[in-house]
Amino acid sequence: MAGGGIGIEYSFRALPRMLPGLILCMVFGWAALQWDATTHGWSVDYKEAERLLSIAGKEGGAFAPFADYTAKSKESFALKEAEYKTKIDEHKAALGALQAGQAKPKEPKKPAKPHLLKESEYNDLAQSKEMPGKFSFGNKIIQFQLTYVAMLLLVGMLIRNTVGVAEVFKAGTIAARPIIKPGIIILGGYYLWSDLLKVGAIGLGLVVTFVLGTQILISYWGRRSKVDEGLAGVMAAGVGVCGVSAAVAVAPVVNAKPRDFFYAIGTILLFGTLALFTFPYIGQALNMSQPVFGAWAGTAILNTAQLVAAASWYGHEALLTANVINIVRVGFIPLIVLWTIYFYVVQPAIAAGGEAQKVNVWQVVREKFPIFILGFFIIVTMNEYGMFVQSERDILGKELLKLFFAIGFAGVGLNIAFDDLKKAGGTAFVIGVVAATLKAVLSAVAVMAIGAEVFAIK
Repeated sequence: MAGGGIGIEYSFRALPRMLPGLILCMVFGWAALQWDATTHGWSVDYKEAERLLSIAGKEGGAFAPFADYTAKSKESFALKEAEYKTKIDEHKAALGALQAGQAKPKEPKKPAKPHLLKESEYNDLAQSKEMPGKFSFGNKIIQFQLTYVAMLLLVGMLIRNTVGVAEVFKAGTIAARPIIKPGIIILGGYYLWSDLLKVGAIGLGLVVTFVLGTQILISYWGRRSKVDEGLAGVMAAGVGVCGVSAAVAVAPVVNAKPRDFFYAIGTILLFGTLALFTFPYIGQALNMSQPVFGAWAGTAILNTAQLVAAASWYGHEALLTANVINIVRVGFIPLIVLWTIYFYVVQPAIAAGGEAQKVNVWQVVREKFPIFILGFFIIVTMNEYGMFVQSERDILGKELLKLFFAIGFAGVGLNIAFDDLKKAGGTAFVIGVVAATLKAVLSAVAVMAIGAEVFAIK
């Protein structure tokens, strides 16, 4: 099975060549997840220590004995659990009485267990009355969003551009990148069709307006600027729709030369990398909610891997919204191939007085449609019929998803080479960057005007 234009053939025969790099990405991803768990733990400890110091300050600096501290927390949690069980019983009764056409009542949220400091840390805090340094460090790391996503990308990029990646690992690190897609599939456990259709309908409008519109803009601008049609075609598809996948899909249609393809990919990766490391901070500066940021990232960031990384970096709700927009966007690949055939093959033939070539539409759709979208829809349908409870969704959509994302992002980080980012060429580079920037600015204005309520996944 081909690797979808990433230069790797997925087969048992190719496995020995890919295995060292895949193992490297697994180890790298595991280490980043340990970093993430540790710093998040310290950040939560920071909030609990801050709460305890505040209480102690109001009570003259006195801390209760550790046994009293734990007993009080357990008692409070027991009351919340009892209340939750009552609500669950009411929810089940409401489901049993549900009539055709009525909306499902929202499932009560299970109370989270209280976070307690370890006894040694509690006693140290009680004695010193000062915030431990590691707690403050963890809190700062989370404030700056240096999560496992950021570490995999930043450290991977640092390794690639300093000591480099040994040849024996390269095939596997490239093959690791599509492992992000199973993570996208299992995200389906967080959606209901009502949400998917609501956000997807708005996403369709954004895709048609900004994504497909950018491709059309670059196509005409490239022709007026006399940019080689092979380069303009892959640049329009990649910058307009969804990065490398779209560029790969249209490359044969426009007879793109290897140089054209690498120039376009260089532009896509350069803009996407800059967006990946700046969009989360721009979103914070503009006070974007997570759903709004997700809609912006899903519309404006070029490559699926970079889009998912930026949205994950911003937060889980941002990822849920970005994923819907991306599903709509990726589903446009067959249509952008048809547009490319029309603009670069049919239209010139008609203008020259010749006969337009016939296109087998079904063959194009069959060959170019991204199959992983079907898996995503299957999981959404399973969730619609109540096949996942909240605890199962958390295992799928947070824990298992992180494993797939960690391996995939390790591959992405280890393949961001500065030399590749320099392979953007001349006029086509300017056209691609200006169009991508214009799309980012206008789509940010649009999603902020639409508002968080429309994009929220409930």
